[in-house]
Formats: sequence, C-alpha cells, structure tokens
Amino acid sequence: MKIFIICSKHFYHKVPEIKEELEKFGHIITLPNSFDEPFKEEEVKKLSSEEHIKWKSEMMKLQEPKVRINEAVLVLNVEKNGQPNYIGGATFMEIVKAWELNKKIFLYNPIPENIFTDELKAINPIILNKDLSKLNPKNIEVEIRSFITEEKYEELLEFFKQNTEFVKEDFQETHYFDSEQDLRIQKNNAGSKIWMKKGQIHDDAREEIEIFTSEKENNFENLGKLFNGLGYNIDIKWLRKRNQFNWNGIKICLDYTKGYGYIIELEKMSSEENKKEVLEELKRKLSELKIEETPKEIFNEKYNYYKNNWRNLI
Repeated sequence: MKIFIICSKHFYHKVPEIKEELEKFGHIITLPNSFDEPFKEEEVKKLSSEEHIKWKSEMMKLQEPKVRINEAVLVLNVEKNGQPNYIGGATFMEIVKAWELNKKIFLYNPIPENIFTDELKAINPIILNKDLSKLNPKNIEVEIRSFITEEKYEELLEFFKQNTEFVKEDFQETHYFDSEQDLRIQKNNAGSKIWMKKGQIHDDAREEIEIFTSEKENNFENLGKLFNGLGYNIDIKWLRKRNQFNWNGIKICLDYTKGYGYIIELEKMSSEENKKEVLEELKRKLSELKIEETPKEIFNEKYNYYKNNWRNLI
C-alpha cells in the first residue's frame, strides 16, 4: 500500500523509525511536506509576513497531489507540549483532503480532544493505538449481505438515519470484466477507480486492491478503453444507488441495484488472523436488525440470472 505520513513538524524525528517499520511490511512511503527542512517555516517567518504567507500557501498546495497519489494517510499524533495525541491545523487539512478523496485514514493514537474532535469522529479514522502491525498488507474485506424487501429497505433507511452516522449517498456504475480475477472499474460521485477482489464473488472475506482517480478527471471511459485494449470485455454492468452509514465502526450499505433488487451489506476490514471473529460480529449485528442472512446459493442464483439478462434488466 502507498502511504503518506502526515504530522506536525515537531514529530518529524519519529518518522524514520515509522517509515522503516512500514517498509518491512512492503508499504511504499511518502514523507511529510518539508521533511528535510522541518523548521523552514520559522526561517521564512523571519524574512517577512509576505514571504511566510507565500511559503505557507505553496506547502498547502502540495497536500492534494501527495494525498491523491497514495492509498492511505497515516497520522502520527503524539504528545506535544502536554497535549496528548496532538493534531494541528495543517495536518487536519490533509486528513480532510484524504477523506474527500476516499483514502484510508489511520491514526497512530486515538482522536485528541481539541477543536477538531467532532469532525475527526465524523471522518471515522482507523485507530492503530501504536500497533503498526495492524497495517497488514493483506487488506481483508469481511462482509455479509442479504436481500431485503423494498419495505424493509425504507424501514432500515429511516433507522440508520436516526441512529447511526450518515456517511454519504452515492450513485455507482460498475463494469465487471471477463477476467480470471474479479476485475472491475467503477464510476461514482467521488470519481473513478480500478478495483480487483481476490477469491470468489460471494466469499465472506476477500483481499481487495483499489486504485482511485479524481472526480475532476474524466477517466472512466479511458479505463474501459484501457482494459478493452488489453483484451478484456465487459461481462456485466451494474447501476446502483447506495446509502452508506457508519454503525460503531461497521460500514453499512443500503443498496438498490436496477434490475437486481434491494440489499443490505455489513462490512468491516480485518487481518487474516481475525476474519472469523469479525464475521461472527457482523452476523450478530444482522440478527439485531431482524434480518436473516441470504444463503450464498440464492445470491449465486440471482447473480447468474442477472449476468445472463442484465442488458434487458437495465
């Protein structure tokens, strides 16, 4: 995974050790802005306020391209001058940019109590509690899904709006290719992405790889042309409306897919070692909602029907 380390310049001395540990896992690391000159800002301030503003503006403009080329940001939020888990304004801006670009966001320590606390909770970063081993290069997506009726869909939509954190509403067009792997491209409200999932289509736990592009760039059509040029053809198209919620760390998706139906999906990322425990947790949550898990045989049957008829169904 490509990871951008972000933090206050006062913590730059901690970065080399963190970088070395992450590289042992096979991650590719982008270092913080002005890492080689951590106190350059103090020097520029002495020149003039105009030079300081110009320099600061240039540093802020570097945030988006650095966040964009990475898959995740790791926030080193440690103690500064008696403030536990410190996150300053510039680092917070980088976190927001990562959230806007749908990047994974990891905090080395828990969310601090400061002016950004509520916003950080809403962003819902993954807390490592100093345990870098949680950044296992194998990102295992554990999920369970069930078909539901339109009436149950409306009931759940109201329940989650009132009792959980609403994340976003999304409209997605996804193309599956006739590849040996589960290879896809998707266009949604945030932009486009290349997406590959290992394993079988309805497995409970699967390793996934995602590469994102910006909503400012019209890349979806070009991604399709790229895979066509490599010899892959579109196997299926899906048109989906999705409402996403955060339910105490569990990603909840309420979907309506044209020609396919209404589905609830519960998802949580896990390491290989913990995937069975995470799956049991998701099953308990589904039971709390008074929903029976749809057997894989039913999903396979409906999937195969849609695969053979999607051109008429959409």
